[in-house]
Amino acid sequence: LLLDRAHLPVLDAVAHLGGLQAQEPQEPFVGLWSRLRAFDPAALSDLLLGRKVVRAHLMRRTVHLVTAADILA
Repeated sequence: LLLDRAHLPVLDAVAHLGGLQAQEPQEPFVGLWSRLRAFDPAALSDLLLGRKVVRAHLMRRTVHLVTAADILA
């Protein structure tokens, strides 16, 4: 997901990346837009509202976006 934009569902991309920078709320949207060919911002919004992905303090107290499964692991 660094050299080519992929055809992945948003949830799969977040799981694959293991955490996206999310200090500011718009950052995961930009990060996924740059990595996914058919990124739909509404898909990420739906995952956030459905609590399938969450913003949380992780490494170095930095806010990251991760899957709910990862935060509970």
